[in-house]
This record gives sequence, C-alpha cells and structure tokens, in this order.
Amino acid sequence: MQHRSPSRRTTLRSALGTAIVLGCAGLGTGTAAAARQGGVFRDVRAFGGTWEGVYDGHRARLRIVVVRQSPSTLHTLYLTLTDLDRDETFTGSLEDLPATSHLAGGIALRGSAALTLRALVLHTRDTDRLSGTSVRDGRGFPLSFRRSGTGPAYVENRPFRDYRDWYGGYAGEGHYAGDLDGRPAELTVRREDTPEGTLIAFRLVDVDRGMTWGTALRESEVRRWPYDRQRDPLAGRTLTPARFLDEPLQVDSLYWHGANAAYVSGASAGPGGLYGMSFVRRAAPPAHGR
Repeated sequence: MQHRSPSRRTTLRSALGTAIVLGCAGLGTGTAAAARQGGVFRDVRAFGGTWEGVYDGHRARLRIVVVRQSPSTLHTLYLTLTDLDRDETFTGSLEDLPATSHLAGGIALRGSAALTLRALVLHTRDTDRLSGTSVRDGRGFPLSFRRSGTGPAYVENRPFRDYRDWYGGYAGEGHYAGDLDGRPAELTVRREDTPEGTLIAFRLVDVDRGMTWGTALRESEVRRWPYDRQRDPLAGRTLTPARFLDEPLQVDSLYWHGANAAYVSGASAGPGGLYGMSFVRRAAPPAHGR
C-alpha cells in the first residue's frame, strides 16, 4: 500500500471538516422532543421489565427479571429474548452483577441456536432505552429496545444490502435520528466526490450538549470490505471532535441491522465502559436506483 501524499491527506482532512460541520443549521427539534422519559440511571434494577424493539432488524421482545443475591449487593438477571418475526425464543441468566452497573455482558442464552449477548447496555441518561450486541454462529448482530409502551411504532424497511445503504444509494446523504446514551442525537452519512476520489463522511451530533464528531472513509476501500464489516463500519474507530477542547469519541460498534436497513445501533467506549446509542433512519433507503 502506497504512502498517502500530502494532497490526499489534505483532501481527507477537508472532507472530515465537512462531515462534522455541514448541516448543523438544519438540525431538527423532533429528536429532542422525543428524548428522555425514563430518567437517569440509578441502579441495576432499571434493567427489569419488558422491552420492545428490534434484534438485527427483526421485531423482538426482551423480558428481564432482576433479583438481588441477598445478603450481598450483587444481582442476577434472568432474560428471555423472543424474535417475534422468526418465532425463536432464547433464555439465560447472568449472576453477580453489581448494583451500580449499567452494562451486562457475556450472557449465554439457550434456544434454537447458541446466542451470546456480548453487551447489553442501559442508556444512562434515559433508562427507557436499551441497546447491545450479540454473537451467533460467530457473527455479530445488534439489538435496540425501548421499555414497553414508550417507543415508537416499528419502521418497515428492506434488508441491508451493502455500504450504499449508509447514505441511500446515489442520492448521496442519509439522516438518522436517535440518541447517544439517552441524549437526543443525530447521525448523518454523506457521499462526497473529491479530486482524490469519493469519500463517505460520518457526522454524529449530541444535540443536548452541542457536540459534534466526524470521520471519513474512502469508498474505494469500503466497497471491498466483506458484508459484515460494511454493517459495522465504524467499529474501533475514533471520531474527531469539531471543537478543539471536546474529547474524541471512541466507537465500539455501530451496526446497520441486517433485516432492516432503517435501524442503526451500537455503543461508544468511555472511562465507565460502554455507552449505548441507537438511531432510526428518517427516510427509507431507496428500493432501486443503485
């Protein structure tokens, strides 16, 4: 692989600047209006209840019972995950979870196949939101839930095809509304032609705190990625802040759901572990026009 010349670095830097600055004036207020209802995280009991949402884009329900391991302050989670579209049910439990934990991981579930919840993350600024990732047959699959009775209706859409679903085929730009750890947030993915080639710019905005991060990928590289990597393009990447004094944002995962390209969810990584994020596309990717 050849060393990138200064001109190419300049081009990439310019596109990154575009990714994290352009469009801020167009931020809608609908996301903020639909934000936090569940309150801030206080203790592990917030995991308990019935959750409705999506498992890799399939309609799903998650039931969690939280039991204290008396006389200690540790807790056990009992989980039942149901894929409503495919009529599959998985059950399992996790012991010894501290009362202060908003993150549960490594949960083995039993069902029609071996399924492990790699991470299940309560959003600490809105405990009516829960997201995570699972591993099945060696592949990663995302989950995104709202506490039963608090979430919007399921958004119908087609399965994820390839990286062009990030931004909507040749239309060039995709807009997503959602949250970062329970704070209202927006995700924009934009395809941009430059003299040095086509770049795909990602911009992530924390609406509450007025913070913006971004990064850019070269289309010539991502089109060669395998399907599963295209579903999780920012895994392990650090997003650059728009403001000099803001901290970078480390992405653990950000999956496009395989069965429904309107849903995107994952987690960022910080000092306290993982912090959930989830988004829904404002307009469906086009069925044709690739």
